[in-house]
Amino acid sequence: MGLRDSVIIGLDYWKRPTPHPVAFDVTFSTDFSQACKTDDLHYSLNYLAISTKISQFLQKNRFRNFSSLGGVANAVHNLLEQEQRVCSEMRVCASAPKIDIRAPISFGTTSGAAGTYRIHGLRALALIGIFTFERLRRQYVSLEIALEVPLAHLDVGKVSESVQNYVEATNFKTVEALVKLACQWIFQNFTAVDRASVRVCKPHAIVYTDSVGVSCEYKRAELAPEPPITMDASKHDQDASFNLPVAATSDYAGTHDVYVAFGSNEDAPLRNIAQALSLLEQHPQITIEQTLALYMSKPMYHLDQADFCNGVVKLSVRDMSPHALLDVLKEIEYERLLRVKQFANDLRIIDLDLILFGRATITSERLVVPHKAMLDRTFVLQPLCELLPPDFVHPVTAEPVHDHLARLLRLLVDHTVQKSSELIQLVPTAHGRRLEFRSNQQSPTVLMGVFNATPDLFSDGGRRYNLDRQTIVDMARTMKRQGARIIDVGGVSTRPGSTAPSADDEIARVVRVVEAIRLDPALDDILVSVDTYRACVAEKAVAAGADIVNDVSMGLFDPAMFAFVAKSGCGYVMNHTRGTPATMGVLTDFDASRDDNSVEYFVDAHLGDLPPLDDAVQALLTSVSRELVSQLQAAFSQGVRRWQMILDPGVGFAKNTRQNLALVRHCSRVKRYSRWDPDLQAYVSLRGLAMLVGTSRKRFLGEITDIPVASDRAVPTAASVVACVEQGVDIVRVHDLDEARQAVQVADALYRG
Repeated sequence: MGLRDSVIIGLDYWKRPTPHPVAFDVTFSTDFSQACKTDDLHYSLNYLAISTKISQFLQKNRFRNFSSLGGVANAVHNLLEQEQRVCSEMRVCASAPKIDIRAPISFGTTSGAAGTYRIHGLRALALIGIFTFERLRRQYVSLEIALEVPLAHLDVGKVSESVQNYVEATNFKTVEALVKLACQWIFQNFTAVDRASVRVCKPHAIVYTDSVGVSCEYKRAELAPEPPITMDASKHDQDASFNLPVAATSDYAGTHDVYVAFGSNEDAPLRNIAQALSLLEQHPQITIEQTLALYMSKPMYHLDQADFCNGVVKLSVRDMSPHALLDVLKEIEYERLLRVKQFANDLRIIDLDLILFGRATITSERLVVPHKAMLDRTFVLQPLCELLPPDFVHPVTAEPVHDHLARLLRLLVDHTVQKSSELIQLVPTAHGRRLEFRSNQQSPTVLMGVFNATPDLFSDGGRRYNLDRQTIVDMARTMKRQGARIIDVGGVSTRPGSTAPSADDEIARVVRVVEAIRLDPALDDILVSVDTYRACVAEKAVAAGADIVNDVSMGLFDPAMFAFVAKSGCGYVMNHTRGTPATMGVLTDFDASRDDNSVEYFVDAHLGDLPPLDDAVQALLTSVSRELVSQLQAAFSQGVRRWQMILDPGVGFAKNTRQNLALVRHCSRVKRYSRWDPDLQAYVSLRGLAMLVGTSRKRFLGEITDIPVASDRAVPTAASVVACVEQGVDIVRVHDLDEARQAVQVADALYRG
């Protein structure tokens, strides 16, 4: 049965005890079998009498304030005490369509005390969904809310207001998250509620349906362990940079992965960056997990200033909130490195921006995470994608960060904002010299000339062994004229079956060459590399002026190598190999199978996932890349910065002829390899690293061309160098510089414009 009347159930919008229209529905559960048999009213309920009884009660109490909708529903329930005796259950529901300005409200009870409030069709303008347009435009959602309470009195208008404000001040990717967090919000702010259910519908989700939605129900105890929801801001304007209102957790106990972007274009940028990272490392709650390649970028917005040196660093922070970390970053900027900010986007000695704090989303007056401008900046996204797996989803846009980068790289640059969005990769070395490579692989190929200072080299028989200083200088000048940008000085033969000299003999061989080159001002722009796997030799050579260590063992032969590289800041070529010079020839079995849960990728920034190759070739590339990554992780663990690293896939080292050809043919894929280890929660990528390849005079070229004498293989070497250029190799290591230079000039014109 149902009836309507006007009842005072609290205060109206003007805080007055004004009667409101209320509809009553009373449902009786009773056994009416006798009435069916006898057709006698005695065995039925007299609906007229019941409705008259309720109407008279309400009329008599028309000036009584029942305080709430639940109050009047319970009063009617208790009024019908006699009728309850002949029923197994009686339910009274009172509905007030206009007691709350936001949505109709009802209260139902079967006990005359406890009951359930319902909010019907509460509408909110929400940011909800996974598509970009849904992240930028609010859409209406409809909420049906049920609140189980032990006592009748509850200001349900405050509940609807609070939930509506919460939904509109937050953003969600899924309806499932919305309904769960809405329940948690209710429990957190209204202690009178024991159980809550929320149903949310999106009317505009699918054009040909009325709506799609999700509902859930929770008891208070089920959500009690959850960290409390806090709102950093109640409302924010929406813009195209995803400066979204979000909910933030107040509990940051434990360890969090954090990504911080850095930039500098004042004084000595590389020194400023190194100092800032050193200060971060000194903080007791902060650990540097991984650094990235360094890039030079054109300034944005204020164009008349020096280029920036940029990068991103991955930190691990312990028991620290995002705002506490922000305080540390600002202290380093303004108090330790003495940054002076005259206006937005001006010159800066150091700039440290918090990009990501785990998957947290925060919006406050001081801090927006994820950083609101990260999706507009190649100098943030490009290095960041070296640290994040391809399936890492932006916490706000719900799209993979790698997809954002691919889209950004396709966009035309607004030259009023930035002259160019192209990045220049930097490889700093020990003495201030550096290598630069355009990130689009359009830089001229760098020639590394070989200067062998040992009597038993496989290819030139020791022609440059034990020379006087002037002869060394004359030969180095000739190498420079022939196109060498790097001179690689070696004092140890790695040919199969060779015997290594003592460390002292090796030092004597290479240091005198390095010193001679460094004493000649005409060679000051030449980078010197020392080809050694011994840390003690590397230390002496770098002290004498060498810029780069070229380690054919990738750190496997001397456990002290990585610590020295980290300490010196020199460039480091990591050459893939297996075994020793005596055993590498039989270690050519490459198997891509693995016994862990890791996920491996070959991803191109423009093309996405690369298709697999022939099984044997894929196994070779995967194994070489995997083993390089393993040593990279070992180097990083000892403090080596990623920007010091140059990859060498190790042509001729533990590979047969067929494998060497495959490696040259597909070596660009090595730079596109990355690996995610879910057990260790570790991601390592070879993206963004410079690559060196040395095919010069190698045995496999002689086998193909039937040229047994290594020094006669200049033409086969030139052909292989052209293939390396086509594959995007940055540096080629050669003996015959004049021939290689000509080959590179043609190859660069063909493949790099």
